[in-house]
Amino acid sequence: MHACDFNDASGVNSWDCGIGGFDPGNWIKFNNVDLSTGYNAFAVSYASALSGSFDIRIGSPNGQIIGTVNYEPTGDWGTYQWSGTPSLDSTVHGVHDIYIVSTNGSANLSEFWFKNE
Repeated sequence: MHACDFNDASGVNSWDCGIGGFDPGNWIKFNNVDLSTGYNAFAVSYASALSGSFDIRIGSPNGQIIGTVNYEPTGDWGTYQWSGTPSLDSTVHGVHDIYIVSTNGSANLSEFWFKNE
């Protein structure tokens, strides 16, 4: 998924298929994400001058947390790298609205992948 393909958002800016202003409390929503087979990992392409974190939630910005990503600084706001969580809740199946909710720090986001490792 590209970050700019979100269906709804709160507090973020979008440009050239990226998301910026991803600060604590801000979120982006993706409608009808198919988790039918269950995934145990989540990867994100991001850039940040700060360390931080965000939650992956289902149903709402305050919904069930299925994973948390803690990220380190990449050096600046334009240097992208991959990070993620290898401990996504793989028991969650079916089609869900997914919310990516910033909890700490600030980042620019480019792409996301749900996967099995």
